[in-house]
Amino acid sequence: MVDSALSHTFNISVLTDYKRYTGSFTTKKLSVRDFAQLGVRKVQLNGGFHYNPKALGQGIDQATDELNTMIAHLELALIEYPEWWNLDELTDLTVLSEVYGEVISFENSFLGRRNASEDKGSGRSSEADSTAAQSKANDAGSVTQVVDPEVQAALEP
Repeated sequence: MVDSALSHTFNISVLTDYKRYTGSFTTKKLSVRDFAQLGVRKVQLNGGFHYNPKALGQGIDQATDELNTMIAHLELALIEYPEWWNLDELTDLTVLSEVYGEVISFENSFLGRRNASEDKGSGRSSEADSTAAQSKANDAGSVTQVVDPEVQAALEP
């Protein structure tokens, strides 16, 4: 069971060329483990490929990559949905986009809450802290620092 503060229920009503889709959805705030699974699931949907704008034609196209990002995200985030919600049968991207937009809007609401609470009483500059933490994370996770330069060169197209 998901804490009610970490979930959000919303309704959609989308008219497509041939049908109206209406229903109630409940989404949850993704956990750290969910984010890890999100990456794995997206790679599965992409068939092991990724989008690289610097190497067009050597991976997956941007539209497919973005579509698979939405699908993977919704598979993990939605905890309740209407009976008709079946991504194997849904044929209208407008419906998918509408639901995804609601899910992302809910998740983004936590960013605003965190920044507002950090700015209120901490006396610290959240922007400076965030930049330092981001820089530290980027340095720690950099492929070029983990992989031998010879191996890295072989991996690059």
